[in-house]
Amino acid sequence: MSDYELTEEQRMIRSSVRAIAEKYFKPKAAEVDKTRRPPVENIKILAEHGFTGTFIPEEYGGAGLKVLDNVLLVEEISRCCASTAILVGCTDGATPRTILHLGTEAQKRKYLPRVVKGELLCGWSLSEPNAGSDIGNIQCRAVKEGDNYVINGTKLWCSGAQVCGLFLVLVRLDATPGLKGVGALLVDRDTPGFSVGKHLDLIGFRGTGMAELVFENCRVPAENLLLPAGGMVKLLKVFNADRIATNPPVCLGIAQAAFEAAVAYSKERVQFGKPIAEQQGIQWKLADMAIDLEASRALLYRAAARVDSGHGTAIDASIAKTYCNEASRRVTDQAMQIFGAFGLSEEFPMERMFRDVRGMSVGYGTTEIQRNLIAKEILDGRYSA
Repeated sequence: MSDYELTEEQRMIRSSVRAIAEKYFKPKAAEVDKTRRPPVENIKILAEHGFTGTFIPEEYGGAGLKVLDNVLLVEEISRCCASTAILVGCTDGATPRTILHLGTEAQKRKYLPRVVKGELLCGWSLSEPNAGSDIGNIQCRAVKEGDNYVINGTKLWCSGAQVCGLFLVLVRLDATPGLKGVGALLVDRDTPGFSVGKHLDLIGFRGTGMAELVFENCRVPAENLLLPAGGMVKLLKVFNADRIATNPPVCLGIAQAAFEAAVAYSKERVQFGKPIAEQQGIQWKLADMAIDLEASRALLYRAAARVDSGHGTAIDASIAKTYCNEASRRVTDQAMQIFGAFGLSEEFPMERMFRDVRGMSVGYGTTEIQRNLIAKEILDGRYSA
């Protein structure tokens, strides 16, 4: 695996996080998947080593790390436990990033130091039964009443919902149709009228505490308004950095782990008197997997570096996400094929990796939506090689 001109500090981050993940997270990854239990203790371990809220500036207690630093962190954790990597998004993902870039000073002071300490996990709540990629169709409504907003509605697919203490909730703030009527509120877990609904059990990421959110005349202080109606353009710009730093490195980490396992197994598995690694068909699979991994890493690191240099664009995020999503599916699928029947068994990690990586092409904006965004940039003349 190449260093891609990483700095010495970045190589140290990668090495330190890998050691932590190998020691503490990997041994119980299968148990986390089987029991559907969010491994919150892993976040506490990361916090003890200074790896929570890492992008948050020093003035709020953080280390002020860059997007590429976050990519390295998430990638290494995903190699060992993908569910833990998703939970890392609750301290280094969309909600704390939005508070940092768009929140009031009071909101930053109230929440960000607790995020850095690993004391506060933050959920991101966008999707609804009839609104996922179509953000403009959000129905969950917040009505201003005096010094409060009263929220009514239901949200779905909220990662970390079972363990988060704070939620960024996208809501319809007025009757204006489409995105212009959508804004965002910060909702503390203990707010009256708010409850975390049933656990949503998917084929993968079973240890992420995903659940629905229910709002029944939930009264939120007006000071918790994070984004007024019509401010979605600002939020989407923040979301580009998060899209790079969360979803693609999770895919890359899982695929890297699947590749490493497949290489080791191909050397050990003997058929017809010799290791299957000596079969050209297996060698070509391994070569294709390595090509996908190297291309994914190059695209992702480049996209992150461009954000860090102030030159990041929406198309960078969309291209990196789409390629990493689809390449990781190819790699994990080939790894399962190399393992044969053992790849289908719960005794080996292949089937879990295959299940985990599949959903990433849906979450954070489907690959179809990403292609729409890429095509729009091309046709509007904003893309150049």
